[in-house]
Amino acid sequence: MPDSLRSFEAEGLWWLPDHEDQKVAGILSFSPDSGSELRLIGTLSSARGSHDAIYERIHGLADGKQFHLEDCYQKNYKGSLFAPGGETETVYVHQVFRGVQYTEPDEPNTDRVTPKLRYLTQWVGHRGISIEHPSLQEQEAGMPFASLRVHKQPDHFTKLSDDISFKIQHNISSTPHTGTEQALRESYSCSFEFPKLTSTSLAIEYVSDVQDLVSIATGRVAECDELTFWHPDVGLDVGASKHRTPINFFTEWIPRDTSKKPGNIQASEMFFTFDDLGGIDGVRNWLETANRHRTTLGRVMASRYRKGLFVEDRLFHRASAIEAFARTRINNKAVKLPGALKHCRELAGDEFSTLVGDPEAWSVVAKSNRDDIGHHLGKRPNQSGSAKHFLGESLYWLFVLCMLRDAGAPKAAFERIKSHPEWAWLGPRVQAVVQAG
Repeated sequence: MPDSLRSFEAEGLWWLPDHEDQKVAGILSFSPDSGSELRLIGTLSSARGSHDAIYERIHGLADGKQFHLEDCYQKNYKGSLFAPGGETETVYVHQVFRGVQYTEPDEPNTDRVTPKLRYLTQWVGHRGISIEHPSLQEQEAGMPFASLRVHKQPDHFTKLSDDISFKIQHNISSTPHTGTEQALRESYSCSFEFPKLTSTSLAIEYVSDVQDLVSIATGRVAECDELTFWHPDVGLDVGASKHRTPINFFTEWIPRDTSKKPGNIQASEMFFTFDDLGGIDGVRNWLETANRHRTTLGRVMASRYRKGLFVEDRLFHRASAIEAFARTRINNKAVKLPGALKHCRELAGDEFSTLVGDPEAWSVVAKSNRDDIGHHLGKRPNQSGSAKHFLGESLYWLFVLCMLRDAGAPKAAFERIKSHPEWAWLGPRVQAVVQAG
């Protein structure tokens, strides 16, 4: 989805939850690139009697909708003792919840979250729309020019060990007829349902586990175009029942899709598909593994999502993550990097050996580079940045292969990765770095 369609401004009244009688006019703006900002004609700090720069929560009513702003601080304040009432204030807003005003003292919570992840539809790949064109002879015999077939694909549903439900759902929608054309659109969406109210931050972590999987599988960043929370107490009373209404969530996401053709990818470009992973059972196994290794998975994927990192930082963070991964898996905090690399390369298997050539020699070079970066030894002043880049990429794929092994991924996923053109391109370059020592 283009950033321009996700950006918005909402003009209304804003106040602190414990000072609802002191409302201030202002405009809340959001952009995926710069995040959220609240520009006020007045100041919220006057309600406290001091210019405190921290606002844990702000409530608002703007454009006919409720707003809940979480984790805010004052960016700019203008005022004068000689001009009372002429104050203005600009507030940074970390998280925006539209459609609700939480009153509990704890973190906002939810029992369901539905993200819209880029590339999920292409990754699942089970198409519900097809078109058939009869031959010219058949058309001359009275057959239609084209036959459009639409089939609603079945949902993919699973339940995790902590009783959390996960579903991938096929959706078909149509656009209004313009007089000259009409279009059908299909997409896949996913959702998590929790057995009890769960903090929104934990719900986002589960979303990130799926986002990381789709990003790894497609080789793109599965950017979150939309994210919606649901709460049993948020909705409209319809007779004896309550009709739930969505809580739209906005924040400045780190994973951003910067590909030349965002949203467009063919199955042949992917490292593995939904079916290669074993379908919904494979996704469930991945989610269980990600839950055990979420910290290390997050560190590795952050090194891929953050475009401003130096190659040294990517290599160092990935080596540290592999060390932590092995410690968790072996259940031994005393494991050092050499032991972690040995455990992980054996777990990764023949596919990793094919990539690096000599796994033991690669481990020596990888550790030496990690030590050189971590301890500022400066042993490689003439080593090119490309050498560290290739080593860093091999560490990334070692971690990915280990995660897939731990998740019990089928052979098809590993065969697909090994046959990918990028894998064939990376292998000789990593092996050249290893040979150089």
